[in-house]
Amino acid sequence: MAGGPRFTSTRSLLPPPGAWHAAPMNSRIYFDYNATAPLATEVREAMLPWLASVPTNPGAVHHSGQLARAAVEAARAEVAALCGGGDVIFTSGGTEADNLAITSLLGWPPTGHLVVSAVEHPAILEPAAAMAQLGIEVSDIGVDKQGRVEVDAVIEAIRPDTRLVSVMSANNETGTLQPVAEIAARAAQHGVPVHSDAVQVAAWFDLVEHLGESAMASLAGHKIGGPPGIGALILRRPLSLQPSQHGGGQQQGRRPGTEPTALIVGMGAACRRVSLRRAVEAERIAKLAQDLVGRLEASTPELMVTVPSAPRLPNTVHVCLAGCAADLLVARLDLDGVAISAGSACASGVAHGSYVLAALGVPEEYRDGAIRISLGYETTAAEVDRAAVLIPAAIDAIRGATQPGARGS
Repeated sequence: MAGGPRFTSTRSLLPPPGAWHAAPMNSRIYFDYNATAPLATEVREAMLPWLASVPTNPGAVHHSGQLARAAVEAARAEVAALCGGGDVIFTSGGTEADNLAITSLLGWPPTGHLVVSAVEHPAILEPAAAMAQLGIEVSDIGVDKQGRVEVDAVIEAIRPDTRLVSVMSANNETGTLQPVAEIAARAAQHGVPVHSDAVQVAAWFDLVEHLGESAMASLAGHKIGGPPGIGALILRRPLSLQPSQHGGGQQQGRRPGTEPTALIVGMGAACRRVSLRRAVEAERIAKLAQDLVGRLEASTPELMVTVPSAPRLPNTVHVCLAGCAADLLVARLDLDGVAISAGSACASGVAHGSYVLAALGVPEEYRDGAIRISLGYETTAAEVDRAAVLIPAAIDAIRGATQPGARGS
């Protein structure tokens, strides 16, 4: 229709069924390490003997059971060492570890008062909301425009009946680091334990320094090159926990169920790998991330770096785009062989970033265009060079198809 509005179907921007391999596998760029890091070679090799046909129930008293028990305890020591020591409770992942920290400390029926930040992972916010429905009072502490919790606000929220403060070590979307050590030190003066979801920082920071006097920390194997399906809650000082599950005496009854030997061995190997490589890799990856964000800013109009001045994870680039839907961009880049994410990958089908971006005060016209690019130990400079070309080209293509008059139309 002459003179009428131009319309281009966005379906043409989405990959057809089976098109994930449109780019050759050996040329694909994986920039979604905050969601899951690839299983490291040395971790896989450590796990293989425990994936054979030999029974590996660590609770058995016979020879194979005792071998499995020794392997589990060796891995437990590796996980504890990464956090500066403590009592390790293995879980199915970071989400269960977070839930265990809250529900086990508050007890059943739950009592007391809970303090959390407004930008916690849903693995904290949702159990906190469930506790609120059971009568627990929850204080939800806001953040500044860089996504940082104010220490004074956390401490001021503490009451005589406060049972726990939970503040994540780093936001999984924006990468903003929280002042966990300072919060823990000041909360300790009030006799209140601090828990921190540390799944994102474990690959990049010295946890002993970062966690400070925190009483509990959650880890996830698949965030550090270990297998999915295994995580841990580390009790860094003695705490009385009431089990939230029942059915066995494993792990002192605090998390019953047969320990998965192969997965636990894999997590131990991943923690050992991190302790050996973290310092060098953090510096290298930080330089690559800084280079990438600088090139994206120079080549892409209406791009906003979400937390430009906040201390953050060295591997994480979080930007918001006007006039470019993030879900379309993720799909388009996947066709080009680049894997990134829109918001968090932890709960598919939900606009995950909205509550975090709203808490940061990001303008609404930029929120639908929020993307997270997260690098990892295997990332190369050549991959960053390619991505610095492919990402702006994909943005131009989507804007040209969906925004008449925009650059590239």
